[in-house]
Amino acid sequence: MNLHHLAIFHAIAETGSISAAALRVHVSQPALSRELKAFEARLGVLLFERQPRGMRLTDPGKVLHGYSARLFAVADSAQAAMRDFADARAGQLSIGASNTIGTYVLPRYIARFRRAFPGIGISLFVGNTEQVAQGVADLRFTLGFVEGPIRVEGVAVDAFSRDELIPVVGADHPLALRKRMRPSDIDGEPLLMREPGSGTRELIATLLKQLGVETGSIVEFGNTEALKQAAIHGGGLAWLPTISVSSELQDGRLVKLPVRALALQRPLSIIRREGAWQAPAVDAFLKLLR
Repeated sequence: MNLHHLAIFHAIAETGSISAAALRVHVSQPALSRELKAFEARLGVLLFERQPRGMRLTDPGKVLHGYSARLFAVADSAQAAMRDFADARAGQLSIGASNTIGTYVLPRYIARFRRAFPGIGISLFVGNTEQVAQGVADLRFTLGFVEGPIRVEGVAVDAFSRDELIPVVGADHPLALRKRMRPSDIDGEPLLMREPGSGTRELIATLLKQLGVETGSIVEFGNTEALKQAAIHGGGLAWLPTISVSSELQDGRLVKLPVRALALQRPLSIIRREGAWQAPAVDAFLKLLR
């Protein structure tokens, strides 16, 4: 069925008049009358009774009007849905984040975003830098937020903030009483580290190698909170983001080691798949974040 003819029929059925329908579809009245006659000829039925004061639907016309009303209602809904996407009022935002950002930074921004854009669904995956970067490259995540260096191709990296990793021990650890230290003073000390693939672990390993520190035994943890609890209970030396230990440092459960050379500055970065279409919802979230 010719959708152009159906649109003309629907306009006449809705307005009840050739002249009003012509204005609605932006066609001259003579042209619209010709199109209607051609449509009726193609269908083999009369759709309207021509009356002095307008057009009256015939029985076949009433049946066809039921179909056309549903069809164009769906079309209007589809157009409205696309407008919602364009205006960041609908859609799905899938975010991958490495541990510190996913645990301590993003939750408050996600809550604010949900209040501002309740029609947009959000999912947050928290893993290590390698997992997040690969997920962005594979288009499983719309956006990625990471703390460590990127080893995956096909993603664009944009730093949005900085963070500091500081060496800490529990209050009962022997090093907690030291007022002055050198990097070599931690030679052989048990270390609490993230799992392989973590950007944080890679940064710390590089730093220790540069300083010539002799690495002690390593206990691995899959997330920052577990690492922090192990440090509090005397399990060893850990490097933790300042954003994650402010209260523990203040109440004395953790102690920062007085070795400036062992602290690490690191960028917090946004990663996106190169060349991928960026939905308005992404722009809205990044604007809120910044």
